[in-house]
Amino acid sequence: MDLKFDEDESIYAANECGSLYMAISYLQQDCELCASKYGVKEMVSMLHCTHRCCRGCAQTYFSTQIRDRTIVDAVCPFCSEPANLAEDDELAMDYFTHLDIMLKGIVPHDIHELFQRKLRDRTLAKDPNFKWCNKCSSGFIANPRQKRLICPDCRAVTCATCRKPWEKQHEGLTCEKFAEWKEANDPEYQAEGLAKHLAENGIRCPQCRFQFSLTRGGCMHFTCTQCKWEFCSGCDRQFLMGSRCGVGPFCDKLGLHAHHPRNCLFYLRDKEPRDLQKLLTEHGVPFMTEPHDSTEGPKQCVVQLQRETSEGLVDDVCSNEVKEGQAGLCSQHYIEYLVQLINFKKIDPLSVFEGSELIAQLRRSAIDIPERLENESDAEFYGRCAQVIEEQLPLN
Repeated sequence: MDLKFDEDESIYAANECGSLYMAISYLQQDCELCASKYGVKEMVSMLHCTHRCCRGCAQTYFSTQIRDRTIVDAVCPFCSEPANLAEDDELAMDYFTHLDIMLKGIVPHDIHELFQRKLRDRTLAKDPNFKWCNKCSSGFIANPRQKRLICPDCRAVTCATCRKPWEKQHEGLTCEKFAEWKEANDPEYQAEGLAKHLAENGIRCPQCRFQFSLTRGGCMHFTCTQCKWEFCSGCDRQFLMGSRCGVGPFCDKLGLHAHHPRNCLFYLRDKEPRDLQKLLTEHGVPFMTEPHDSTEGPKQCVVQLQRETSEGLVDDVCSNEVKEGQAGLCSQHYIEYLVQLINFKKIDPLSVFEGSELIAQLRRSAIDIPERLENESDAEFYGRCAQVIEEQLPLN
């Protein structure tokens, strides 16, 4: 029976294996991805586990991960090891060094060059002067004294501070003043109204600073597609599992969680718009209730967002019902807009918290709950709880 094994491999198997069955098993190995059989030289071992696959499957898998995703996704196709590359820099450096050597003999030259370029960008992203282009998603090192950033790839010009497209009217104005001018004078900006505002003030990764022009809302747990950092899209606090966050014993009982400040959208998203409007009014902060330059206003919310489908995340619009007095937005996105104003003006939202929320805030922060006094009313007791929170948990 001629099984057409490589001669050198056959001689090695005959010398090292104790039986014909063991020798054939060594020379004829199964690929768990395509379920075909290959010689030992055609098999590729993963770097941080015992899984293996054939060279063809390895080439297809790693080429796809490198081309379509981030290099942090270039892990074992079976068990996704190593799993914590985004958090452990030493592990990541060791893994990517060995992966670079392995890929050189597996993937096409252009894919290997792309891997090295993405690896370089990942390293550069740790530099405080590294910036991502909002238009083409290229990365580059910027002069820290420059007010205008020019992308070397697409030549898009943006403000170094607010990251908005640069306009001559921004010259000599702070980012806040420029935003006010644009809202008051730009017809296109006025026409698009708050939907454009929410998109432009989308999510920025606190780790690599990549900008996502998408509304927050929905699930607050966000994973950066560039560096895989897991954080809250409302306050930028990191999400960690159980006791890994190290805040207190209360965390041991929790799964994946973050310690959000009390002005985070995570806590305020369930509040009624009228309560948030009252809070802003008490602090003299104006807010919108009607859409820009529209007599009737849209019937459906037009805020840009992403929806999860069987084919992955796709760009879409909200399309939820618009309610009167909410500036042409659905309730969810109007609340998001109001919370942005609360955060921008550094307003403490304690006055809109219910008693149970105040108690929960103390427990989460490992602060002793005040002992209730005899004949003390709910208002007095919860007022003291709010005072303790204000004194021991000041908003940053």
